[in-house]
Amino acid sequence: MAALVDRIAGQRVEEHRGVPRIIVDEDGWRLASNELAAGNATLLGLWGDAPVVHMAVFDHSEAAILVASIQCADGRYPSVGALHPPAVRLERAIRSLFGLEPVGLPDARP
Repeated sequence: MAALVDRIAGQRVEEHRGVPRIIVDEDGWRLASNELAAGNATLLGLWGDAPVVHMAVFDHSEAAILVASIQCADGRYPSVGALHPPAVRLERAIRSLFGLEPVGLPDARP
């Protein structure tokens, strides 16, 4: 299987602290989320920096770390927690701190 960093389409960010970073669209974000749900990657972090949400993942196939970032121009992004439950609390925190709404988040509590 090809490395996750090679399968995600998006704009590569050069010189990102030694870890590949890709600015993705919703399809790229969902691809990374699906890899988490399938157990092919491990979620290392999920955080907001309005108007952007970042996801750090460990790709098991390459033993490498990748950071995917999604612009939330309308204040919304596809929920990672809808596919990978360990992300739910992190998404709730992003929503509370930055007002960015994870679409499909199964837990609506603040």
